[in-house]
Amino acid sequence: MKVNIVLSTIAKLYRMISAKHKMQLGLITVLTIGLSLVETLGISAIMPFISIASNPDLLNEGLYRRAFELFNFYDRNTFIIYFGFAIIAFYIFRGVYTVLHTYFLNRFSMAINKFFANKLFKIILSIPYRAYVQKNSSEFMQVINYESRQLGVLIMSILHLNTELFTITLVYILLLVVNWQMTLVLTVVLILLIVIFLSVLVKKNKSLSIKFVESNNKTIRIMMETFGNYKFARLKGNKNELSSGYGSAMSEFAKAQVTNNTLSALPKSVLETLGFSLLIGTVVFILILYRDAAMVIPTISMYALALYRLLPSVHRVLQNINNIVFRQRSLELIEEALNFPVENHGSEPLDFNESITLNNVSFSYETGGEVLKNISFTINKGEKIAVTGESGGGKSTLIDLIIGIHKPASGEIKIDGIPLTDANINSWRKKIGYIPQSIYLFDGTVAENVAYGSVFDKDKIVEALKKANIWEFLETKEGLQTRVGEGGIQLSGGQQQRIGIARALYDDPEMLVLDEATSALDNETEKKIMDEIYAASENKTLIAIAHRLTTVERCKRKIQVENGMLADGVVIAGD
Repeated sequence: MKVNIVLSTIAKLYRMISAKHKMQLGLITVLTIGLSLVETLGISAIMPFISIASNPDLLNEGLYRRAFELFNFYDRNTFIIYFGFAIIAFYIFRGVYTVLHTYFLNRFSMAINKFFANKLFKIILSIPYRAYVQKNSSEFMQVINYESRQLGVLIMSILHLNTELFTITLVYILLLVVNWQMTLVLTVVLILLIVIFLSVLVKKNKSLSIKFVESNNKTIRIMMETFGNYKFARLKGNKNELSSGYGSAMSEFAKAQVTNNTLSALPKSVLETLGFSLLIGTVVFILILYRDAAMVIPTISMYALALYRLLPSVHRVLQNINNIVFRQRSLELIEEALNFPVENHGSEPLDFNESITLNNVSFSYETGGEVLKNISFTINKGEKIAVTGESGGGKSTLIDLIIGIHKPASGEIKIDGIPLTDANINSWRKKIGYIPQSIYLFDGTVAENVAYGSVFDKDKIVEALKKANIWEFLETKEGLQTRVGEGGIQLSGGQQQRIGIARALYDDPEMLVLDEATSALDNETEKKIMDEIYAASENKTLIAIAHRLTTVERCKRKIQVENGMLADGVVIAGD
């Protein structure tokens, strides 16, 4: 059962990695086998050296004599000295090889981490928007940042497991050659211990893994919710309640981590205690039986060195199996994320010279219920269109369909008579400047926030800021290098909206879309900003959602949406 879990996890991970990584894994496996051979040679060289150092007469017989004569030595001490220097040189080589092997293992592990993090990030950027809004963003952050790192730890555990298994196999063969009776006794004892440990560890760590992931995800979610509502949290003065919730989640996380680390360390102490106790017990037994341990000193020395190398290896095997089982849940979560449905969008050319036409467009969310029903109308290029209606009537969803964020459940949208499809949707989106109700500004400079997602061009940034009527203010600060603070906290609401307008204008779009962009502002600030928006969109198509009719009084047409349908058709407003 335990072996099946490890093997299935390894097989699943192997299927998920790229062909390039599989090739690299093959090369690392070769290096691992080489390291195991080096480790075994390092151990096997000790017993001959101790034997001839303690009894130089051995150079008169067998392989020792052949080696002595092969290198034309005439003095025993010189041979032993050179043999010692050769072993020292070999151990220096072994140390260098081990460091290089560790470097390549870590480099491969981080490459896997980077590969999956990048792949997951791209996938989440490609999932349908209506699927995205059904999930908590902390779950996406968890799987990209945390679970992909756990996958790096998982691959390291698998690689280290391979290293230790190869080494144990070769050293074990060596011990069988030296003394198969003593080796079999040690084998029986160690196998019994390993079976007992695996029975306890694997079962315990499967449950710990689930608790670990869930509690970690909970801490991230609580932090995002708290820091995202920091002012509200301070106002309510409920830091004790919030801290209690976070502390509870951290306690679960810490408990799972402490239990896992403790269980991981347990086998080492037991194995070392029992293994070396058996070795010392053997020496005592020989002394009692023969009254002289000199006859077995080389063999005992060999076993001491072998156990010194083997017992930590056995412990690391158990530890790595524990790590693999513990991080099995991370692999499952990543596999689920890799199978998210994605939209494959193209950038086929799409011109917008005449009109946008909606023909019997309907839409519904995954949770069910039609949001829009049989919507049909046309927007001519250069028009200023207002979309009005009660909250929840479908205004924002209609806009999301027009700008290509959502896809119609039925009906079609045409640009200059060409249907809007996955093949040309990216070309269409690039023609749109979007200004939402809530402008998200990250903790960076004004320039970074305006150019977000596009190629950085200083002159274009300044031009966009001038059109948004905020450049003069910024010149009194630090210009393009003015810091906005997380969420734009160092700017007023009107200034944040102006940065949002500059961001929308940066790539010189053909159409501007306002999704209740000024609803949170006072009347005077809203009027100023709308004046700036109308001026900036003089030669552009403008679609604006607004609750207050004064916001869109200069729009030539007003479309009212009620309960997912056009109310009384399209109303034409006067000049």
